[in-house]
Amino acid sequence: MCDRCETNEAEHWCDSDCKHSFCSKCWDTIHELGQYRTHKKLPVKKKPLDVPRCGEHKDEDQSLKYWCENCSKEICGDCQKLVHKDHKFELITGYAKSLEEKTCNNLQGVQSCLTYRSNRVDQMLAEVEEESQMNQLKVTKAMASLRQLIDEQERKLLESLHKNELDDKKRIEDYKQSLQSEQQGLIEQILKFVVVCRDKNLRKLLDAKQPFSDYINRTNNRLIELKPLSRTKHHLHGLDELTDLENQIRNITLQEIPKHQNEQLRQRMANTTDRSTLNLSNMQLTNLDMELVAKELETNRVLTKLQLFTNQIDDMGAQHLADALRTNTTLTILHLHGNKIGDTGARYLAEALKANQALTKLTLNTNQIGDTGAQHLADALKTNETLTQLHLSQNQIGDTGAQQLSEALKTNRVSQGCRASSVEFRTFLEKNGGLL
Repeated sequence: MCDRCETNEAEHWCDSDCKHSFCSKCWDTIHELGQYRTHKKLPVKKKPLDVPRCGEHKDEDQSLKYWCENCSKEICGDCQKLVHKDHKFELITGYAKSLEEKTCNNLQGVQSCLTYRSNRVDQMLAEVEEESQMNQLKVTKAMASLRQLIDEQERKLLESLHKNELDDKKRIEDYKQSLQSEQQGLIEQILKFVVVCRDKNLRKLLDAKQPFSDYINRTNNRLIELKPLSRTKHHLHGLDELTDLENQIRNITLQEIPKHQNEQLRQRMANTTDRSTLNLSNMQLTNLDMELVAKELETNRVLTKLQLFTNQIDDMGAQHLADALRTNTTLTILHLHGNKIGDTGARYLAEALKANQALTKLTLNTNQIGDTGAQHLADALKTNETLTQLHLSQNQIGDTGAQQLSEALKTNRVSQGCRASSVEFRTFLEKNGGLL
């Protein structure tokens, strides 16, 4: 606020004798006459940092100039020379700048964590929608196909039944017609026989003997040909099983897919006697397994060393681990060499390193990290104050990435080493003795 009216928001800072903040109205009122016209006007955002006075010299004009690391307090020049002369200290402006950067990095770490989890929530919502649409399409397609199949099969079965009915009827009708023909012949012979018998004429009766005999023999032979008709019943094989199919259709329900489980991994984590060290190397672990490992990092508060080398971890798995590392405060050694982590995974890990204040050793050699991933790691090294060893040999880092890492190490006060494939970076390491 304006130091004069204390009502309006300040816009200007007087960098001359006034040393006050003014709104435009108050500035014009004060600085329109005399020597005040020559005062230097700066935007209020460029106002110099207010330096507080030493609390141990209340009656004196002693500005705080140093930060005592032993006492964790600000001190003036006299205090530094007398009371705190054997303590470790640094300029208060440098400490404030470091504090500002550290706080900024921590806030960025929180922001990255929230952004990552927010993105995961958005991804989950998209997955829910996509999964629902996919299942709806499957249901519609399956049922439509089933309806088409049922309709087609119904048509074929009805046609088959109708044809079978016609064939059976024709065969029976033909047989019946043959029987009726024989019956008609029999009736004619019976009438002839009745006529002969009524005449009481022995000659006619004797003459009729042979024709009747021939008819009987001929008819017997015909009846032998017309064997008694039999009929084979037809059964619709498989029709009864439609009841089972009906039950199967009725039992189609939406069910949850069981969460990813890795019994071998679970037993390894549960049965490890030394809770401070967990060796999960050479287990063919995947990205889904890293979700389980990340949960272990969140719950195990004594774990200091985690070995995950020679698995099948790529960028997504690195993202799960990075999310856990943002809040983990105990893990100091993480081995990830011999996996499939690329530039995107390196970015996730680098963002975690900006917030993590515990990890001291990270091995990423024999992965798929290139210059872009090296740039992300270099940015993290500029602010990280705990990592002392970063192994990157046998990746895809060229001269550009190596140069970025080397420049980052020049500003990093705690890093002891970094391995890379570039000759230029090796030369840099050789010049900085003690680096791995």
